[in-house]
Amino acid sequence: MSGPAFAKAKPQQEAARQACIGAFGDHDHFDWVPRMGLENALSACQFAIGWFPDDPDVQFYNAVARDQFAERGGDQQDNLYATAAYRRLAEQGLPIAQYALSTMFDEDSGVSTEDALDYMKRARDGEFGVSISCEALRTFGYSDLDGNGPNYDVAAAESAAHDNYVCAGYLANMVWNGYASASDLPLPLGEYARYAAVHGDPAAMTLLGLFYAFGTGSTEIGAQLQGQYTARQDAERAGYWLLLAYWGTKSAWSQNNYDNFWGGDALDTVATVEALQTALKALGRYDGAVDGVYGADLYQAVQAFGAADVDALFQMVRAKEKYASSLGPREEVHIGDGAMPE
Repeated sequence: MSGPAFAKAKPQQEAARQACIGAFGDHDHFDWVPRMGLENALSACQFAIGWFPDDPDVQFYNAVARDQFAERGGDQQDNLYATAAYRRLAEQGLPIAQYALSTMFDEDSGVSTEDALDYMKRARDGEFGVSISCEALRTFGYSDLDGNGPNYDVAAAESAAHDNYVCAGYLANMVWNGYASASDLPLPLGEYARYAAVHGDPAAMTLLGLFYAFGTGSTEIGAQLQGQYTARQDAERAGYWLLLAYWGTKSAWSQNNYDNFWGGDALDTVATVEALQTALKALGRYDGAVDGVYGADLYQAVQAFGAADVDALFQMVRAKEKYASSLGPREEVHIGDGAMPE
């Protein structure tokens, strides 16, 4: 796996350390999904752990990268490595490692459901940062940890989504997947999705692609999304967001979910395929017909659009999006190679 060209000089070593630690966000914006892409995060952390093997932060985020890779094409060794690192760092008193270990209670990590429940309650109460509290709310929303059945506190999740784009992404995704109703939100679902998408959330970028592919009022889009957004049907704009989402969800979804969505659900309709064809043609990366047929030439063009390409397109399309100002300011965010230190 190729990595960033960090030379053995102290500034470059520190750059690798900061890239590894920063790949998964700051204290209140921690996200298991690295905006730079999982491959870049793995590379940065491999370099960083070589230079800073005793740094607990580097140890933790290197474990996170290995953990995420295990779910997206890695193997059991990556999972075992991450579990051992989380346990060691948790025993040393690193709070975020205690939380990370608790999330693996169903993976034979040695963490009991009782211990996991205690950590999840502490996380939900904000002990480990705002975005982790949102993830804990999400976990309670689809897992029965306390014996009372899944229960998603939509009001708490919505409140946390203001001034926190990671939380907004979790909220939008829970509605999309049917764990919450958009009717319980004070703003249309599209507002939360836009806020998260312009800050690099891959699932939210997928939603924006679908919004523009189908347009306002569509009855062809998924039932959970109908009537919950406003978007003028625009194949080129839809295709741009779908391209970014196709790249970004490689680092966000399990391999099975990724294959199921992009291998079927997302590309079973003429509207989404035409959107990708239109966008790639506008970018000069596709010479085929715009006919809604997902053929080998389109597949190759989509596959070729990688980490080196995404940030320039992301900066262009995010600048055009508007969302409810009450959700929070638009912060500077880069994705792919654009998120790597120079």
